[in-house]
Amino acid sequence: RWLIHHYIAVSADLQRWLMETVGVEPQRVTQIYNGVDAAKFKPRNVKPLALLPQRWRDLDDMLLVGTVGRLTPVKDQQLLLEAVAQIRSIEPQLFQRLRLIIVGDGPLRANLVALAEQLELTDIVWFAGDRSDVPEVLSTMDLFVLPSLGEGISNTILEAMASGLPVVATAVGGNLELVQEAVTGALVPAGDSSALAGAICNMLRDVATLDAAGAHAQRFVADKFDWDRTVAQYMRVYDDLLQR
Repeated sequence: RWLIHHYIAVSADLQRWLMETVGVEPQRVTQIYNGVDAAKFKPRNVKPLALLPQRWRDLDDMLLVGTVGRLTPVKDQQLLLEAVAQIRSIEPQLFQRLRLIIVGDGPLRANLVALAEQLELTDIVWFAGDRSDVPEVLSTMDLFVLPSLGEGISNTILEAMASGLPVVATAVGGNLELVQEAVTGALVPAGDSSALAGAICNMLRDVATLDAAGAHAQRFVADKFDWDRTVAQYMRVYDDLLQR
């Protein structure tokens, strides 16, 4: 670490780790959050439902839950599938309206597809793969879920919130700095499918609560995670180091 002049941590959690675990001196660490392109990720008045699978397009009252991320163990999309399967018995009427979008690709795709079949979720899950139109796909969703086992600052959470979506996420890493319990969404323990199922149900039961949380999420990101602010903070660090 002695070859590094200065560290930039994308979350307060990582800043603490650098100082307390790695032993970096506090004056050599600056915490700067990632920014999000608010012009690209924004709430839309009309959902682009033509993007969805044909079999879903005639469902007037469906509730779309989605996640975005590489299909790898740390992202734990398996937990989301297990939680959705549990909703079948917890809230059978809600389950009838529920549809799940999993955006991304990776080494666990075949395993996740097989798990969806095992859990009898094939008809309600769309494995969308890698997409070049993530902002548009996000705008079809009603709720964003990130079941990761670990995170720094999740760009996908920022992008979902900028799109006006409430978020249910695991209480790991920088997620605790983004998701405000009962304001912009909910936090659940990592690896707990029952807690995740309950949080999803709680969010989806009440449309007014869902809409209010999404509006709070969009304002929160607009206020604190603007790209111009992020760039300016990085420039201040570079200017300070170069002047030295």
